[in-house]
Amino acid sequence: MERHATRGDGGRAIAVWAAASPFLPAALETLDRAGVPYVLLPDQPDAAGLARAAGAEALIVGGAEVSRRLLSALPRLRLVVRAGVGTDRIDLDAATGLGVAVTNVPDYATDEVADHAVLLMLAAVRRLAHFQASTRTDWVRVDRPPVMRLRGRRLGIVGLGRIGTATAERARALGMTVAAHDPFIARESFDRAGVLPVSLDELLATSDVISLHAPLTADTHHLLDRAAFARMRRAPVVVNTARGGLVDTAALTEALDAGTVRAAGLDVLEHEHDVARHAALLDRDDVVVTPHVAWYSQGSEEQLGTSAARIALDFVQRGVRPPVLNPATRTEPTSEVTS
Repeated sequence: MERHATRGDGGRAIAVWAAASPFLPAALETLDRAGVPYVLLPDQPDAAGLARAAGAEALIVGGAEVSRRLLSALPRLRLVVRAGVGTDRIDLDAATGLGVAVTNVPDYATDEVADHAVLLMLAAVRRLAHFQASTRTDWVRVDRPPVMRLRGRRLGIVGLGRIGTATAERARALGMTVAAHDPFIARESFDRAGVLPVSLDELLATSDVISLHAPLTADTHHLLDRAAFARMRRAPVVVNTARGGLVDTAALTEALDAGTVRAAGLDVLEHEHDVARHAALLDRDDVVVTPHVAWYSQGSEEQLGTSAARIALDFVQRGVRPPVLNPATRTEPTSEVTS
């Protein structure tokens, strides 16, 4: 599907690869208002679709995998805009080598994800799934598993960025103390947030709740594995609203069985589209799972589409290079900048 046919060899175009993404209407509305040519790629881009997008200087993408092969098929491409935060499905090395900058929309849905992290924490701590099941059987003879009082307990946050900081603020309002591990954040940011900086080992050993807000990288893959669970001393509740790959699911299941982890609240899982793969975890009453929706609200959906389109438009129309995630790339729009 093509909109606003590309204006000759000197024209500019934007490719949008997000056919099933909920932010798409807002993104297309923004592009339509700007009158800039764009091509909407199908879910599975074929040779014909990629040929139509050959003039694209910017690519707006949802959660699809952006491979070297795809990047190489768009010879004029200079910018990938990830409509979202995580870039673990984009080949950053290939993009850098091909002179393609990669950026994201890091400041959308901060409140939504922080709210959802607290929602999962409360649901897991209060054993919501267990007590919901009781309403379908017997309201009188209710089995009451141990439920931890939150006031005065410690929340350990891994990753004190925007969302981690917002989660800390909410936890403090509940009467919790907050510690965090983030080697990339200055001490002043911890102080402003009222958060104690700690090592990862100390966080694992001293936290009553652990909430993950780190990106998925080679270094953070399976951050919580068997060894990490073995270092936990307080049988914490584990909350993950970041990326499924941060947690070794098999190791988490073992930790829940052993009582090393009290309960879990998860919005993300490894290989999360393969629901059958996680049947044992999903059937537990000490685990609350939501389908990767922490980011979602009608407001965040619109904000994401508009922001992603605006970043691409600023680059294509005015030559504005956004903050990029592969800073070794040196790239500019391929045509003369126009007003």
